[in-house]
Amino acid sequence: MLRWYGHVKRRPTEYVGNAALNLTISGKQRRGRPKLRWLSVVKQDMRSSDLQEDDVHDTAKWKQKIRRAVPEIS
Repeated sequence: MLRWYGHVKRRPTEYVGNAALNLTISGKQRRGRPKLRWLSVVKQDMRSSDLQEDDVHDTAKWKQKIRRAVPEIS
């Protein structure tokens, strides 16, 4: 997830992936506990990997921290 997130955030703001990340859906929420959103999981993974939003543009640092967090993608 973090690999794709970093790839999309490095693209221009007009890229469709960035539009999807910033999409808000209007309407009523269902009753009960809110569903776990993909972006919430990404933010949680970034916190556990000690990554900041600005680290996306430093590709070497981003890849190094992701490889440390998820060793099977190395």
